[in-house]
Amino acid sequence: MKINLTQITPVVLAVGIFSCGGNPEKADAPINFSLEITDSVQIDYLGEMMLLDYDPTADKYLLATDEPWEYLEVDAQGKILNHNKFSSDGIDVVNYPASLGYFNGDVAVLNHLKGYYMFKDSSKVGEISIPYPFQIMMKNPKLGLFESGNKIFYPQPMPGSLSMSNLDEFFRGLYKLPIIESQDKTTGETLGALILPETSVVLNDQVHGFPIPVYTMDQEKLLLGLGIEPRFYVYKKEGDQFSYEKTVEVDIPDWIVYTPAPMDNPKQFLTDNQKKRPGSLTNIFVVGDYYLAIYNRGISEEVVAQLDPAARYGLGALKKDPNYAAIFDKDFNQLATNVPFPSTSYFPTVVNKDGKLVVSKVAGLSETEDDGIILYKLKLVEN
Repeated sequence: MKINLTQITPVVLAVGIFSCGGNPEKADAPINFSLEITDSVQIDYLGEMMLLDYDPTADKYLLATDEPWEYLEVDAQGKILNHNKFSSDGIDVVNYPASLGYFNGDVAVLNHLKGYYMFKDSSKVGEISIPYPFQIMMKNPKLGLFESGNKIFYPQPMPGSLSMSNLDEFFRGLYKLPIIESQDKTTGETLGALILPETSVVLNDQVHGFPIPVYTMDQEKLLLGLGIEPRFYVYKKEGDQFSYEKTVEVDIPDWIVYTPAPMDNPKQFLTDNQKKRPGSLTNIFVVGDYYLAIYNRGISEEVVAQLDPAARYGLGALKKDPNYAAIFDKDFNQLATNVPFPSTSYFPTVVNKDGKLVVSKVAGLSETEDDGIILYKLKLVEN
């Protein structure tokens, strides 16, 4: 069911400008970008779910609860195609759904202690086993599962051999792990496929917390962000491996930086950072001729101290730390920063086949009550 857009105040979100575009005829004219709500979709489901992924072949969307035990698949008009809840006992047990997304049209879940399970119409139809013990410390908001040739690629799981009983050795081992692992579809053999460049700040023998890798493919290029820093890394796919090309800094005013800790005193990291909310780069998108780096700027220690404790997390944090985008051209020149998303939206996870960013509305951030879940379709507009 589609919402009548006359009921929605037209939203055109203005943006500050950082540089000029690549067109010589416009060399002296700044490029203004905005995100405009062009359409919205209502899903007939009374409950809170957030948009996680999109399947362009079937033109369907995947939404799930915060702890993704339960999910919906809906079509472009919001019609529910499938509603499923993972079982913790009986058949096709999911021990813990650590990450959820689409893989070749099926719903794939990273099942703690097992590997990836694939579901179609609520039934398990496949499995990709991780052939060694692994552990999950942080949930990844992006599944990151894809295939090329005879290889399947996914975020490198944390081996069970990494023990937190010795924290300095734990973090040293964590940062040296490959970011992406490949698995041979015939033999099941695994191999590290992408590593951080030696120049990465994360490898400077300090504690930087837990990176949460998010990456996006653009033909033979892969763009990787670690979540914890305002930069991303560009790689070129060469066969079954990815070779590092460059690091792109994202210039974000008022970015709240985390304070690294000495490797021999890792507990200092928590002490130095628990009173603030550091910035986070949450996603990278390809939208037409542009790359979009999605982020939250963070909340300073001074502002956090003024907040009610209940407002420092969850909805309270979303109000104070909304979602923004930085815009880059395909040569990685930054054109704009602080392009805001609708203030009532979750962090963006989807670009559909029409090149529209799609976000789910957070009911608790809205002054109006909706009869179901709302998705906004946003167009990146160059003014």
